[in-house]
Amino acid sequence: MTPIISIFMIRYFQINLTILGLLLTHLSFAQSNGQSLDARLAELQALSRSHEGHVAKLLAQPSIPKTNFNLPEQSVKNTLPASNQYPEQPYIPEPDYIYRESEVESKVPASMTPSESNNIEIESSPEEQSDIEKAYDEIYFSPTPTRSEGYYFGPLIGLVFPQDGAVRELNVGSGSYTKDPYEPDTGFLLGLQVGKDFGRVRAEAEYAYHNFDASISTGTLSASIHNFLGRLIMEKEIGDRLDLRVGLGMGIGIIGLDSSVDYSGTGFAYDFIMGASYRILDQLTVQVDYRYYLSAANDHYDHMKSHIWLISAGLDI
Repeated sequence: MTPIISIFMIRYFQINLTILGLLLTHLSFAQSNGQSLDARLAELQALSRSHEGHVAKLLAQPSIPKTNFNLPEQSVKNTLPASNQYPEQPYIPEPDYIYRESEVESKVPASMTPSESNNIEIESSPEEQSDIEKAYDEIYFSPTPTRSEGYYFGPLIGLVFPQDGAVRELNVGSGSYTKDPYEPDTGFLLGLQVGKDFGRVRAEAEYAYHNFDASISTGTLSASIHNFLGRLIMEKEIGDRLDLRVGLGMGIGIIGLDSSVDYSGTGFAYDFIMGASYRILDQLTVQVDYRYYLSAANDHYDHMKSHIWLISAGLDI
């Protein structure tokens, strides 16, 4: 059903309902006024003819035009410029980040176009190649600790393997001495060193404490030795971090041997050293050494001899 027919029918029903309402009203009004039936029918016929006249007028009216609900098509304009309207782009050469501009200009002929000059290979000087290699090494390789010539200090710790020895007892009547041998056990060493590195030579001052126990005929023997030594060390570099070294130390040993009798004394002491040092950091070096230690004999004991294996550290000041 089209919209026009629907509207017409709606109007038609509205008019009929209006007229019907008027008729019912008229009849009720006429009945209330006491009119006869013929008179009322005559009035109804007149009203019906009037209704037909209204309907004829409605039908005679022109038809309602249709409403166009379609949206008008919008024309799309071509806003893109023609190919010949684009401005010509200027030539921008690629920048050179390695060589100086003056050097590039001196090596590129003036007659060459920019595209031809980009294909020219420019050789760098030996100095520039050396700088590039150094920069590459600094980025991709860890730096080797450098040796710092100067003062240093550090602790010592090690194991002491004493050799067999003997203590002496004075015979008062004859003035002679009687030896009582002992068999030592493994002991330990603790100490502190301070020195100066001159490059291939080191000069050190050291305090070291030796301690070990021994078996003797009268029971047990406890040895406590305090050494104050000065030392000279020669080093040979065999790598970026590793050095071999030999040295000699001399000084004073304060020796105490305690058993049922106190055997004590002070005398000359020295040692021979052989080992290696390894530089961990620029300011830190670790040494592993073997030492052969000797002390002078005394009226109360024989020579003290020991094999010592120790580890020491040197921290640059």
